[in-house]
Order: sequence, then C-alpha cells, then structure tokens
Amino acid sequence: MAVSKPDVDGLLAAARRLRDEGTPEECAAVAEACNHAMDAGAPLSITQPTVELLAACRARIGPDDRWQADLLGLESVAWHHRYRRTGVDEDLRRATEAIDKACTFTEPGDRSHHRLRAQQALIHSLRPDAGAVPLDVLREAVEAGDPNPRNHAVHMLNLAGQLNLRYLATRDFSALDEAIDLAERALALDDRTDDDDYPWRLLWAGQLYAQKGHDTGKPPELKKGVELLQKAVAQLPPGHSFLPGLLNQLGATMHAHARLSGPGAAARSELTVAVHMMRAALRMTDPTVPDYPTFASNLAMALAGLSKQTGDPSLLDEAVETAEKGSRASAAGPTARDAETLGPVVGLLRSMRDRDDPTAAIEALSSGFDGSHRLDAVMAGQLGAGLAARAGDWETAARLIRRAVDLLPHAASEALSVEDREKGLSTMATSLARDACALVLRTGGSADRALQSLETGRATLVAQALARRSDADLDPVRELAPGLAERMRRLRAELAQVEDVPYGPAADRRHRLTDDVHEVTRRIRAVPGLEDYLRAPGTDVLRRRAGAVPVVTLNVSEYRCDALVLRAGEETGAVALSGLTLHDATENVRRFTTATDELNRWPAPGPVAAKKHQQVVRDVLAWLWESVAQPVLSALGITSAPHDGALPQRVRWSATGPLTLLPLHAAGLPDAPGACVVDRVVSSYTPTLRLLGDARSPAAGPIRRAGHLVVPVPRSSLMPDRPLENAGKEAAHVVSTVPGALSLPEDTVSALAVRAGLRGSRGVHFACHGQSDARHPSRSHLVLRDETLTVADLMRQRLDGLELAVLSACSTAHAGERLPDEVLHLTSAFRAAGARHVVGTLWETGDRSAAEFTKAFYASLGALLHDGDPGTADDRVAAAVHGAVQQVRARQPSPRAWAPFVHVG
Repeated sequence: MAVSKPDVDGLLAAARRLRDEGTPEECAAVAEACNHAMDAGAPLSITQPTVELLAACRARIGPDDRWQADLLGLESVAWHHRYRRTGVDEDLRRATEAIDKACTFTEPGDRSHHRLRAQQALIHSLRPDAGAVPLDVLREAVEAGDPNPRNHAVHMLNLAGQLNLRYLATRDFSALDEAIDLAERALALDDRTDDDDYPWRLLWAGQLYAQKGHDTGKPPELKKGVELLQKAVAQLPPGHSFLPGLLNQLGATMHAHARLSGPGAAARSELTVAVHMMRAALRMTDPTVPDYPTFASNLAMALAGLSKQTGDPSLLDEAVETAEKGSRASAAGPTARDAETLGPVVGLLRSMRDRDDPTAAIEALSSGFDGSHRLDAVMAGQLGAGLAARAGDWETAARLIRRAVDLLPHAASEALSVEDREKGLSTMATSLARDACALVLRTGGSADRALQSLETGRATLVAQALARRSDADLDPVRELAPGLAERMRRLRAELAQVEDVPYGPAADRRHRLTDDVHEVTRRIRAVPGLEDYLRAPGTDVLRRRAGAVPVVTLNVSEYRCDALVLRAGEETGAVALSGLTLHDATENVRRFTTATDELNRWPAPGPVAAKKHQQVVRDVLAWLWESVAQPVLSALGITSAPHDGALPQRVRWSATGPLTLLPLHAAGLPDAPGACVVDRVVSSYTPTLRLLGDARSPAAGPIRRAGHLVVPVPRSSLMPDRPLENAGKEAAHVVSTVPGALSLPEDTVSALAVRAGLRGSRGVHFACHGQSDARHPSRSHLVLRDETLTVADLMRQRLDGLELAVLSACSTAHAGERLPDEVLHLTSAFRAAGARHVVGTLWETGDRSAAEFTKAFYASLGALLHDGDPGTADDRVAAAVHGAVQQVRARQPSPRAWAPFVHVG
C-alpha cells in the first residue's frame, strides 16, 4: 500500500496522544495527515479516531475560537473520504452536518471563509436531491487566492471539476476550455514532483485534455492527455489509491488516440497496452467501489476496439461480460452510480456481438434514463430504434425514436453558445426527426402525427430564435397564469443580457437562468389549457396558418420517404415516394453540389469539363422530377402547365435531409416542355412549418417602419481581391425603382449602421458577397465593408414588421450537409428574426444573372409590397420571384443561372 501499516499505527498513536492535551495546531496537523492517509488507501478504521481527536480538541477551546471552523472542516473531510469509499448515506449526513456547522463560525475576511464555503457547496452537491453546485462560491475561493499553493490548487481544481460536470451534462465546450485553463494554472502553481498532490493535478489536467481530444477528434489534445497521465502514473508508488483511476483514465485516453490513428500496427500496439492497463485497474478495484462501473465501461469499449482491430471474437465476449459486470455493480452499489450510462454500453456491445439476435441489445438500450444522462439517452434511443427496425420490430423502433426526439432539446440547450448547440445537434440529430416521422407512418400512424413528430425534432435553433424574438407565445399564458407569464418574460430579458458571454460568472448565470426557464415552462404546461406551451404547433393550427397555399413537406429517411401535404380544410395527406431512397438522395446531392461547385469555381472549367458538369446538373434535376416532384404534383392534381400564360397556383415546399440542398422548383425534364416544376407552380419555401404563423399573419412590430434600405458593398477589406463591379449599379437601380428606397453610402456600411437601418425599414436589399459555412452554419454571413453580419447576429435581432429582405449575395439559402434539418442559413435567419419575405440564393450566382433577376423582380413587384394589403402581397412577392426566375431562364437556359433564386415566406 502507499500508506504502510507502521505509518497508520504512528498516526493513530499521535491521535491518541494529542486527544487530551494537543493544541489546535497539533490536532489539525495530525487530522489532516489522517485524512491524506485515508485518501491514499489507509483502512477506514482510521476515521473514528480522527473524528474523536477533532471533537476533543474543539471541546477544550472556546466556542468562539477561530479554530472551531477549521477543526469542523477537517471532520467533514474525514466523513467525506469515508463516504467516497462506502457510499453510506450516514457518512454523507455527518460530512454535511460538520461542514454546515463549520461555516457558521466564519464570515467574509476570515482566512478559511472561502475554503469552507467551497467545501460546503461540494459536499451538499453529493446529496441525491441536490441541484447544481453554485459555481459563484467556487469562483470566489479561486479569486480570493490562498497563500498556500496547495490549497489554491485545490480551489482551482474544485471549480474545474464542476465545469467539467457541466460540460458532460450539456456539451458546453466553453466550460471545458475554462476547466482546462484552471487545471493548467493549478499545475503551474507548484511543479515539485515530491508534492503528494502533484499526481492529482496531473490527473485532472490529463483527463480534461483527453476529454476534449476525444470529443473534438483532435489528436494533439489526446496526445497531451496521454503525456500528462503517463507522468502522473510515474509519480505514484505501487498501491496508491489514485493508481487504479489513473491507469483506467490513461488506458481510455490511449484507446481514443488509437482510434483516431486509424487501423495499423502502431494503433493496435497502443490499444493492446491500453487494455492491459485497464484490466489491471479493474483487478485492483473492488466492485463495491463507486468508480468500478466507469472502469468496467471504459475497459469494455477498449476490448471491443481491440477485437475489431485484431479480429479476435473472444475479446468482444470479454467486452460484453465486463460491461455486464459493471452494470450489475452499479445497480447493486450504494450510490447506484453510472447505472444509466452502462445500459447503452451493454446494448451497443451486444449489438456488435449478437448480430443475428439483437433482442438483448434492444432490451439494454430500452432501459430507463434519469435526467442527468439525457444526451446518452438520445443516442441510445437512436441506436435501439435502428436495431429494432432491422429486426422488423417497428413498434419498438417507433417508441425508442419518440423518446429520443422528446429529449433532443437537451442537446441544444440555450445555456450553450450557438456553435455548441450546432455541435450537439450534429452529433445527435442528423436524421432523428426524419426517422421519427417515417416510423410513425411505418407503424400505421396518421400523417398528422408523423408531421408533428418531424416538427418537434427539426429546426431546433430556428424555433429557439422564434421564442426569443417575441413574447406573443405568452398571450395565452397571461390569460390563464399571469404570474408565470411575467416570470418567463423577465427570465428571457435576463438571458438576453448574458447571451454572448462564453465563460465566467455570466455563463454560470446563463445556465442558472436556463434551468429556471425550463422549470417555469414545466409549471406553465401544468396549467389546464396550456399543456402544449412551446411545443411544435399541432396540425390544426398549421392548417389554419397555411391558408389556401398547399404546404408539401418532403421527409427522407432510411425507413421510408414521403411527401406530407398540408391543406386548409383537409386532413394531412401522405404521398408515398416509392421511387426515392435516402441513399439515392444523398448520392445525387453529392453529384449536384460537386457539379455546381466546379461550375462556379475560378478559374472557370474548360468547355469539355463545363459541359460534363452541366449534364450532371440536368441529370439530377431529371431524377428529382421523376422521384419527387412529379408524384407530388400529380397528387395535388397539377398535371400540366397553365394555359394562355396564366399564373400557376402556388405551392410551399419544406424539404428535409439531403433534399434541402436541391432546387425543387427546378426539378424537371430538360427536353419535355411543361415537365418542370417552375412551369407548373409558383414555388415558395419554408425551412420549418413553425414559420408559417409569421408568413400568414400581417407583419407587425413595435417600431413604425418605412422605406426600403439598400446596402451596396462593391468592395470589402475582407475580400479585397473579389470586387463586385455591378453592386453599385444594382443598388442604384433599386433606389430608382422602389418608392422610398434609400441607399447607405458605401463607406458607411458597417454592421452597426445596417442593424440600425434594419430596425426602421419595411424592406432591405443587400448587394454584397455572401459566404456559407457548412461546418458552422451560424457563422455564415453577409460581407460588409470591414466586417460581417452573421446568422448568429441576425437570429438575435427582432425584425418584426420587416416586409421584405432581398439577399443578392451568394449561397444565402444554402444549409450545408452537416445540419440539413436545421436549415440554418442567412435566409432562414432573416425569417426567424421576423422578416415576412426573404429572397435568397442556393449557390454562387454570376453578376449577369443577379442583375437580370433583380431588375425583373422589382419590375414585377412594383409598389404593392409597401402600399397594398399584406395578404395580397404574400402571393405577389412569390409571383414576382417566379416571374423573375422565368425571365432569367428565358435568356440563360442553364439551371446554374436561374435555379439558385428562391422565395422563402
């Protein structure tokens, strides 16, 4: 053992000797040594003599002596160490009682005040009914400093540990980054290798780097984690209580590093060593120890990885057996820790081993989850649904996927930055809502319920922006629960003040406020008549909002593909798209985007290559017609183009998955007159049906709006080599054509000036560069003179009353492949912020096409948008886009020229 029997005997002898005569300083020193011995593996029998020593010393000194607080704090530590190894509630109760009493003896300014308050917060967080640790207390301890570097490091790592717990629960990467910074600072305080706490600090820094490297897929962070953990292992003597945890963490980190390295001898060797260490860690650990399930889970996953690398099936058998041991130990343990997370691990491993009989795996993945493991539950539900579907158990598949959809909002908590929400959704929700919709239909559910499932799980970020933008959702709450309505309004206002702060006390406050919002939402839904508050609108509501214009939602899933048709006065219809598969859609989107990217690159491809890419575009649009558009239009009774030049009827499209990247209005057969969507209907798009309410209701806002703002950016310091020669001419044309149009001077086009102009205008026209960021859609932006206007910026605006936004820029309606069901781009951001109509582009457009489209659009639109009835203007704007597209098409028949322009509204 790290603490020998003579060492323990010596400590016990010192405790007996000092019990009746020791000074507070002497008793505290021996008690602290006893606590360190327990932490290093000394027998639990040392606890009682330690507590008795402290109690006897406290009885000898005055009740107001400053040592009372320190001695009680040490008693709390003794019971806490015992609780960590036993899990017995009575030990935790005694630890809590001691620290609470200790804190009554301190006040601000006392040397131990911050240390004891931080200790109190951490002890209280261990109670089963406890909420999150108040991080402000831990921050105060760090900021107050401590003359003892050891204590100061403890304060830093206490805060780092709680920030890491926040990250694990929410995937708040800013919390993880702050935790890493604290761990680095704690290491830098004192790098003496003979310090007993040095391995502990190395462990914390190493596991935090490992966590980040694993979750971001970055080898440098993983490598640094391995190096720090190896250094920590080298510092520990055999038998130290830290050793099993260090070996397990080091093995898990090496496993992650080997996975990123890919198959090969080096990775296989690294993984073999990792498994050896993790086996040793598990052998050193009694199944009653709270860490045993975690050690078993990590070893099981490493064994499965090594089985895949070596092809040895016995390793996979060992992996399943190890995970099951961990699960049993967790369920039987005094704290039942990790019982919820081990269910998915067991299910995953069984699914890998028992491919012919997934019953046991499905059962494991179907196990219940508590609130602290909601992100694991989302992934378990997806995996279980996939296994059940492949086994033909469609009812179980539908049940599991519904559970995952219900938990999805936790993957995109508003306590996180927009980018962290994107990361969470890209991990958890790439097809979740679409699969839920498909499985409802597959199990005989109604099209209404299928559509509701889809809307619940998609466009999460847009839905959040809608809720923030307006308090209109609180109107029914004000009638039935005015107190809760006011509480929600105030919480939203407070959240807006800390929305952009990535870390620190303001981020802590954002997390607390978000928890409060969830609690108030729960209380509102408990009020009779408000059960569906903030849920996706029901199909009855959506039908009313849709009005006379059919809304066609195209759902693409591996389980089936359908068009869900929403029309006023009718039940939602489902048109089975039997000629469409997810695989075909994905492959054709890949071909289409590759071809359009090549056609738009500079320098331009040669004639032979251009002809080849143009043919790919035509082939994909023909496939889109035959597989999607023609069956849908036939179901709507639209079998030909209107005669005598009459305006076609209007249809709203709402695509999902890979279809969000294709121009549905351009689907058609190139050599068949009238066999093209643009010939048969006027097309509009809506990213989510939640936006239908805004599109149909008359625009209204708190500010009286007037005029049409024009924003020309012919040159930008951000793109000095790509001037837009026609941007100034385009702006001048809009000013001369649209009543009340006013152009910002080119040298004043700043983000501040644009935001100010947007707040007072009824319309806006941008003539500038646009850039789409497929990996981080919230970073997609319009390029201004010296800065950008991003999707994230726009979604924080309140643009109610803005009738029209024309984005004459590249790729403003391009969603990207990473988060297709979020349909997050500049066009949807303007809609979510309150703009009634938005005109955008699906890909990069040429100057000639953009100029022709702009002239034709405004000529057709006229003054009706600003002078006419909003209901009439809705159809008129869509028709103006349609007419302008047809004019460009007549002059430039290539879809590359006319197909990118779309109307959203």
